[in-house]
Amino acid sequence: MTGAVIAVLVREPAIAIPLSFASHFVCDSIPHFGLAEGDELFDRKFNITLFSDFTVALTMMVIIGLLFPAQRWVIWACMVAAASPDLMWAYYDLYAKKLKKRKPELDPVSRFHAWIQWSQTPKGWFVEIVWFLLIGTTLLSKR
Repeated sequence: MTGAVIAVLVREPAIAIPLSFASHFVCDSIPHFGLAEGDELFDRKFNITLFSDFTVALTMMVIIGLLFPAQRWVIWACMVAAASPDLMWAYYDLYAKKLKKRKPELDPVSRFHAWIQWSQTPKGWFVEIVWFLLIGTTLLSKR
């Protein structure tokens, strides 16, 4: 939703899309929800969380697109750009670890991405709810 707010506030796609991409790293530096990897049910919980996150994101894309029809495509592009840095984890986790059966060496961007996520805990849901409400209020005020 951060990407959607950037699209609505900036309105210039050539600026809004890169800003949305960069916003991912800013948001990751704020304490947020994450699962404890030592948990024996980590993979199952992670998959449920990932599916839930994806479902909420798609739902929000549709709702925000309906609220701002004239800016729909820019908003969607910004939302995808804001989420896209996490796609690197799919490569490292799914491809390298599970298919290639090896621990991959992280590239510099991925090392930075991991480093800035200094606080991912199950209690981080509180921060995410507050962020969601702030972003939602900002979007609704621009309608």
